[in-house]
Amino acid sequence: MDCRVLKTGKCEVSQKYKGKAHNGVDLVGAGYTLDYVVAHSAGVVVGVRNDINYNTSNAGGPKIYGNYVKIRHDNGMYTFYAHLRYGSVTVKLNQRVEKGEIIGYMGNTGYSFGAHTHFEVRNSNNVQIDPTPYINEDLSGNNVSNYNVGTTYTTQVILKVRAGAGINYAQKTYSQLTANAKANAYSSGVNIGCLKAGTRVTCLEIRNVGNDIWIRIPSGWIAAYYSGNTYVR
Repeated sequence: MDCRVLKTGKCEVSQKYKGKAHNGVDLVGAGYTLDYVVAHSAGVVVGVRNDINYNTSNAGGPKIYGNYVKIRHDNGMYTFYAHLRYGSVTVKLNQRVEKGEIIGYMGNTGYSFGAHTHFEVRNSNNVQIDPTPYINEDLSGNNVSNYNVGTTYTTQVILKVRAGAGINYAQKTYSQLTANAKANAYSSGVNIGCLKAGTRVTCLEIRNVGNDIWIRIPSGWIAAYYSGNTYVR
């Protein structure tokens, strides 16, 4: 698959994201080869380690990642690259890096079973989110500039339509939706009144609620970016 985390631009996912059970994705080069690791996007190095020369199943605390690089990007999000080869890290703390710049080489340091790169994406609150959509895509942080009034987007998950911007507002009932929304919503069952994943929606207004983004559509308000996850794209 295409990949902007490795120098060759191609990778395989050797272990998927599983939430708390595995809070990143493990990547190897195409054909399960090794490769140089590069910065996913431009940013500043806010964490780095390069002095671990072993791997162990008993690693705990910060040693679990072995050698790593952590980058804070211009939109406030973070990427994290772990298990890098001993001595291969090429960047320093507080150094600015550009998209595609080499930052290290795949390794087998820390809590690791074979050479690979453990790749994480974290939101602006430093909370780990599913990195899978970003392996070859831009980071979509919690910034209203990612959405535009008048633009049509697609829902990525099942979404409630609310009377206002935020979870404290009541959910709209099925009968309160517009005809177009009703055609793309559940009319019965546990998800009654919710828009189905894949629904096309037009943004009429945008509002930040804390670190989240809500957009208004003809039927009400839906969460576009919530708790570190992109729900509308």
